[in-house]
Amino acid sequence: MQFKRIVAAIDTSDEIAPAVLTTAASLAKKDNADLRVVCVWPHPGVDTAALAADIGVNTGVTSQAALEQHRKGRVQCEIAMKSLVDEYAPGTNAIILDGDASEEVSKLAKEIDADIIVTGSHQRGFWGSLLHGSASREVIHEAPCAVFIVTKAFAERSD
Repeated sequence: MQFKRIVAAIDTSDEIAPAVLTTAASLAKKDNADLRVVCVWPHPGVDTAALAADIGVNTGVTSQAALEQHRKGRVQCEIAMKSLVDEYAPGTNAIILDGDASEEVSKLAKEIDADIIVTGSHQRGFWGSLLHGSASREVIHEAPCAVFIVTKAFAERSD
């Protein structure tokens, strides 16, 4: 199969993000495909609001300090993403979207008629998956195309 459009979905704080980019860039180079790198920044207070709603607690309004912290985090994510893309997939179109990772990645893939999404298995462990879910599992279920999951073991073999 030849790929024409590839989406690489990364989490800039994930140690396997370089392997996701390297894998996606390699697939794109092989087929001369268009590669888009995307990182999704969650809406402010998503984690705590969702957890609080699940246990029946009213969290109230998000504070200005929390919103400022969220904005600063997004800026740091942009800087980290640019650095990763410049190093592992230079010249690639990279964007940050806001919202739920699996929904936004799948929506972008559908909009550009992507052939494949390359993403990492973030391997959060039991508690991380319980509190945050599994983004890669959700992408698999929502994706309008094939999904290539880069695992930690694959990343280590690729070094």
